Amino acid sequence: MKTFKVIGLLLLVFVAGFSGGMVAARIMVHHMVADAAAHPEKTRKNVEQSVESNLYRRLRLDAGQREKVHQILKDSRDRTRAIREEFQPKFNAIVIETRTNIAAVLSPEQNARFEEFLADNRQFLPYRELPPLPKKAGNNSMGAMPRATHKQ
Repeated sequence: MKTFKVIGLLLLVFVAGFSGGMVAARIMVHHMVADAAAHPEKTRKNVEQSVESNLYRRLRLDAGQREKVHQILKDSRDRTRAIREEFQPKFNAIVIETRTNIAAVLSPEQNARFEEFLADNRQFLPYRELPPLPKKAGNNSMGAMPRATHKQ
């Protein structure tokens, strides 16, 4: 009987530790995602620097190669930004239409909960505003789309 108590206690400690670790990891990830959503430009720069430094280190690039790889990555980012600028507004329009259509079938109470759901999960939902464009002469940037308002 004493052996079962020891095994039960060890199992309880293991389950408590596992559960606590899961909760702590979830909280940490939530804060990291919220920080990334709150500071997208800072996050973008950190990711770019991290990718480049890892690439330099793992490939053991010399200074000349680093400069060339940096320029290749920069050119790639510029080209993908152009594509994102073209398609992001269309994508956002679909997301807004979807949210509006969902809201149209909900009761006022459900709409309030839907708005809370959207607010609580905004970092995981696909609606994105375009990051600010670099300052250039004659830059014609597109403004961010407003958030849809849901009315019945």
